[in-house]
Amino acid sequence: MCYTVAYLNKRKVKYAERAGANAEEIRELERQLEDLTAAEPGQYHISGFTHPQLLCFTRKNGPRLDLFRWGLIPPWVKDAAQAAKLSRQTLNARGETIFDKPAFRHAAACQRCLVLVDGFFEFHHVGKVSIPFHIKLRNEEPMALGGLYEHWTDPGGQRITSVSLVTTRANTTMARIHNKPGEAGPRMPFIVPRELDNDWLAPADNDNDKARVEALIRPFPEDELDTYPVPPLLGKRAIGNMPEAVKPHYWPELQTELF
Repeated sequence: MCYTVAYLNKRKVKYAERAGANAEEIRELERQLEDLTAAEPGQYHISGFTHPQLLCFTRKNGPRLDLFRWGLIPPWVKDAAQAAKLSRQTLNARGETIFDKPAFRHAAACQRCLVLVDGFFEFHHVGKVSIPFHIKLRNEEPMALGGLYEHWTDPGGQRITSVSLVTTRANTTMARIHNKPGEAGPRMPFIVPRELDNDWLAPADNDNDKARVEALIRPFPEDELDTYPVPPLLGKRAIGNMPEAVKPHYWPELQTELF
């Protein structure tokens, strides 16, 4: 699983339509989006290790869009040093253990969210070379990733809301791309199908609810994803901010080799 996402902010109305339940809510969510993204330029590539703000949708206190810091900090964290260390370890949360791990179990029960992105990146390894692939929905709709969020107040009194991305086992296509997965095997973010938005956001008050939530976390159908290699994202040749997707620059020979 990679720690990078695409976040372009270019389809704000679609984000609101995806998240809202009725026309009034959509208008309010559009207003929230304008406020949240007014000072946030669209970015083609952001790394989780920089702990950026991610656009998240919740329904705990009515429909809301907020920016949450990537890298979950549980409320029981004692100080800034512990928060910094733990947030590097909580960029992702394995879907199979979210109700067991101390860092995630409270959020898994009652603070799940949708992390709204245009897509994400995964790296394919050929020898010592890491080739980034961009993954997005084939229908060009915004992508909602399953997230867990928490609130933490630092020693200075600042309240920080942070989020972790839930992962699941990789589908066949993602397993081909994610060919250096480590001991856990190939993974992918839990992409929430649109029809399951409300199911994912509903609280889990008992063991039956938890089992229902766990059953939602499964690989996304590969035939609904568009995947293609892109130029290097990091280092001296980094792409940085881009107003347009880079699909015209894909490498046909690699695409043919993998797929």
